[in-house]
Amino acid sequence: MLTCQRLRGAVFLSAFMLIVGLVLEFAGRSFAFPAPIMALALFSGLAALAILTVTFVTALLPGSARRLAECRKRTLLVG
Repeated sequence: MLTCQRLRGAVFLSAFMLIVGLVLEFAGRSFAFPAPIMALALFSGLAALAILTVTFVTALLPGSARRLAECRKRTLLVG
């Protein structure tokens, strides 16, 4: 069940993991043996992509699309 808060949380988690992956990649270049750090960076980037893909596919489902449209209406009415 995808709500607006969960959608927002998934997007922020994906962005955070992507930033962590980039920071780990740049940090790994400064070490003599960067393989473990680069592996964590790769895992973080791929996990960010997977989270964003699953969230996108879930948002396309008919029930979720209706629920998210109602949430947008509520947001527009309140704000």
